Amino acid sequence: MTWLKLVPAWCWWLLVVAAVAGGQQLRVAGLQAELDAERAASTEQYGKLVACRETRGNLLVQVGEQNSALADLRANAAARAQQAEKAQAGARQQSEADYQAANRLQQERTGGDACAAATTVIDKELGL
Repeated sequence: MTWLKLVPAWCWWLLVVAAVAGGQQLRVAGLQAELDAERAASTEQYGKLVACRETRGNLLVQVGEQNSALADLRANAAARAQQAEKAQAGARQQSEADYQAANRLQQERTGGDACAAATTVIDKELGL
């Protein structure tokens, strides 16, 4: 143990400081590796987040387009229904005269054969 006394105290302090500094350096290197791994994971997560937000934006645009198309379809269906109602009303109005004539044919029964009577009434309606 006497040989330990041959080394000055300041050398012992220098050895202790060097050992502590080396330990700290190893710790910092380990933490730096963990930090790099966390940064890589964070960057990957950020990339996924960006992709999700972009997809969300695209889906919102598509939903807007679909809603617009549905509104157009509903408007077209309403317009067709209105045109069909007008066409039905016009057809009723045009067929009213024929309907009245058919009612007169049914109500007028001149004696004898029903076919001959119908033929007579039809000819009279047509002006023959």
